[in-house]
Amino acid sequence: MTTQQDAARPAVPAPPSGAARPGGGAAPAPPHPLGPLRARLAYWWNNTPSPAGRAARRAADGLPGGAPALVSHTSADGVTIAYAGLPVGRTNILQLLEQQRARLGSPTTHRTAATVTRRDLAPGVRGDADLLVLGAEEHRLRRLPDLGTVTAPFRLHLVVDVPDTHEQLQQLISKRERWQFRRDQRRRGWALEEDPSPRALAFFYERLHTPTMRHRHGERSRTERFEVVRHAVLPRGTLFFLTEAGTRVAGALCHWSKDRRTLTTRLLGVLDGREEHYRSGAFKALYHHLLRWACEHGVPRVDFFGTEAFVSKGIFQWKRRLGARPELPANHFATKRVRIYPRRDTPAVRDFLVANPLLRIGPRGGPLTPVYFTDDARPPRLDLSARCPGLAAPETVHLDTFLAPVDLRRSRPSGGSA
Repeated sequence: MTTQQDAARPAVPAPPSGAARPGGGAAPAPPHPLGPLRARLAYWWNNTPSPAGRAARRAADGLPGGAPALVSHTSADGVTIAYAGLPVGRTNILQLLEQQRARLGSPTTHRTAATVTRRDLAPGVRGDADLLVLGAEEHRLRRLPDLGTVTAPFRLHLVVDVPDTHEQLQQLISKRERWQFRRDQRRRGWALEEDPSPRALAFFYERLHTPTMRHRHGERSRTERFEVVRHAVLPRGTLFFLTEAGTRVAGALCHWSKDRRTLTTRLLGVLDGREEHYRSGAFKALYHHLLRWACEHGVPRVDFFGTEAFVSKGIFQWKRRLGARPELPANHFATKRVRIYPRRDTPAVRDFLVANPLLRIGPRGGPLTPVYFTDDARPPRLDLSARCPGLAAPETVHLDTFLAPVDLRRSRPSGGSA
């Protein structure tokens, strides 16, 4: 049983992955002398905003002539999705599209491997998948055909420009969101505390973040290793906890920008990953309290970190209600893109596109435009609002026009590249 004192002040720090735990298990391996350096380099490689670092990452992520692909299959009446290109897309872009497809009643049955070449993307060629999704650097995509396609950012960050006063901050947040938070705050009496100590970090990682990732995402969860969190994030960041009656029920590890004008949430979690802390509103309340803290301390920007550029994604819908606006990340993802190539015009393809409006990006990082697909039988999903500061007016695209190039492409014999 966990007492309130246990939750507030952990008796045993959380060990890194593979370390021994109290009560038995293998002894931890001695730390590698370059462990902290390697951790900092790993974090820098993935997150640096420096022009030199981003240029090096772009060069390393160049798309080869033939890219490994994964083809995600479902039932016969569902849409088959192939993803090719940047390896990181297999664990976020493809997973997200599979989740969105499952919402339409077509869960993933299995995946198969394939290869995509530039020849497969040329007009007149059709692969085995209904949708081909390509993740690549923007300059690579400019060399490929784009007729009958849509291009979105590979990743976006959702940022709140924090005003000077609490009254102005409240006006950024949707009316319903304000009402729910005030109601729950009165009932629970939450408070925010800052504790960037190594002991608090160990408790956060062991008892909040790791269980939350495991319970919410299972075997597909992805996060920073403890060594990276300890040596690269916390020394340039801070750690917040939301407390209820003295118990730390939610937490957020945050990272400061070099000029300390932007506070970015990096890892989050609720105590033991328990669902009750979502039902109570504690997880949402953590965001509200972080914004209040930033307002009180004169922090100009709070970056609620990344999401894929689909309006239908729950994270996008929730965080936009806090007044967040989407912007390209400061790291290497700023120049990465996702392009969707429809390969067949089927009811499943139309259902999928209509159900998943996205944010299209113009050439060379042009404006972000919400795109809603529709046809005579499928109204646009305008109930999935894209209302955010700084976005262009939504555009409605008729699928008869968008999918017309599909009819001009020649079929390819079964067994060809995806």
